[in-house]
Amino acid sequence: MNLSFNTILSIVTQFYEKATSDILIGYHFRGIEDFSTHLPRIASFWQLQLTGSIDNRAELPFKLIPVHLALKLNRGEVFRWVVLFEKTLDEYLSNKELSLDDKNLWMEKVHLFKERILAI
Repeated sequence: MNLSFNTILSIVTQFYEKATSDILIGYHFRGIEDFSTHLPRIASFWQLQLTGSIDNRAELPFKLIPVHLALKLNRGEVFRWVVLFEKTLDEYLSNKELSLDDKNLWMEKVHLFKERILAI
């Protein structure tokens, strides 16, 4: 299965719906004014990570580490983010909207990001 921008955006949107309402990490997102307008930028980041290309080059550069440093995330919050992301991907996998290979690739990238954040 080929990961289109629309599929990535849909997954990102579903993930952040879970994350925003989550008791452990939701407060990070609920305070962002009009967070929904930020979702296409997040999807562009994931598109670049997963496919090596990006539809909207205006989204570059991504400064993820400095942005996330300001959040002062603790280990539990980072691990919760991973759990919620995998849960979202599993839903798309079970609905056959995502292949197992795509899910595994995405989780590989999630774990790389997790390691970078935890190393700081």
